[in-house]
Amino acid sequence: MLALIAGGAFIVVACGYRGVDVWVWDWAGLTFSPRYRTRWGTPWKSLKRMRLQFGFVGIGLVILGLVTLTR
Repeated sequence: MLALIAGGAFIVVACGYRGVDVWVWDWAGLTFSPRYRTRWGTPWKSLKRMRLQFGFVGIGLVILGLVTLTR
């Protein structure tokens, strides 16, 4: 069940629902140490790449959650 919730949250970020993607982008810029930051201040090179990564991970988590619940 937790995988479904997390996957749903990742998909919401990937789709940019109500500016959540920008909020995560800004949060990452403040949270990650300088070692992991790019010149944009976040670990991602662009907002598009971040959204793509969140989308793939979200889909994987939703699939994992569905497989786990249906067993």
